[in-house]
Parts: sequence; C-alpha cells; structure tokens
Amino acid sequence: MIRLVDHFSFTVGDIGAALDFFCGALGLSAGPVMEVRDDNVRRIVGLPDAELRVALLDIPGGSRIELIQYVRPEGKRVDTRPCDPGAAHIAFEVSDVARLYRELSGRGVTFIHPPVWAPGNDGTGTWGVCYLRGPDGITVELVEKKA
Repeated sequence: MIRLVDHFSFTVGDIGAALDFFCGALGLSAGPVMEVRDDNVRRIVGLPDAELRVALLDIPGGSRIELIQYVRPEGKRVDTRPCDPGAAHIAFEVSDVARLYRELSGRGVTFIHPPVWAPGNDGTGTWGVCYLRGPDGITVELVEKKA
C-alpha cells in the first residue's frame, strides 16, 4: 500500500534559521517560502487559526524535507532527547563523515559526538556515525557506510 516516502517534516521556530542550517550548512536546496493561511490546511493540522510559513527542501534521491514555522498559533519548545518517546531524527548518508564533521564543526555546528565507527545496524559493514543538533534541537545523523 505505501509506495514511497514523499517528505519528512519538522516544525521550526524560525524558518530563516532552519533554511540557513539545512541549505547553508548541509547543502540542501529549497524552493521559496510559502505563506499559508488556508482553511483546508487548518483542518488538516487541526488548528482553526493556523498561519504557517512552509519551505520544501530537496534531498538527493528524491525525498524532501518540509520545514514549517507556525506564525499562529505560536508553539512551545519541546524536549528532544533521543530517549524521549516521540523524539525523531533524520539520517543522511554521506561520503566522508570525518571531513563533514570537521567542516561543520568549523562552522559552529554543535555535535553530540565526533564520528564513531561501529558495525552497521543492518548487520553489514561498518558505519561511521555522528549526531548533531540543528535548529530547534532537531537531531541530524550523518552516516558513512563501508562494506
């Protein structure tokens, strides 16, 4: 029944800062920011007075990330520790995790740890993995897979 992943979505406090991170630091590309004040969208999200700013970012391979800033109603920050039920992260496969770690660290990106090499969680090869914090505490995982 499910055919493919269309997009992943993150709610952010400042869409400009989120775009700076995902496009400026991670190199993704984005379409224009859309201002959304639509009754259908309000019904979909279950907020009758919702006003949103939305941007779609292209991920290599065909999926997208949707960034949503709720202008109204204003949301509240939530704890995003990996152990909290409902917490999520997005993982990007990269070609050189150590180089990317150095480059992003030099740009002020906050990492939870430097790359760690361990057996892949799919039971094959070795993976170099590190977690970093994006805007609003979004957890991003960088993974380099070696056979």
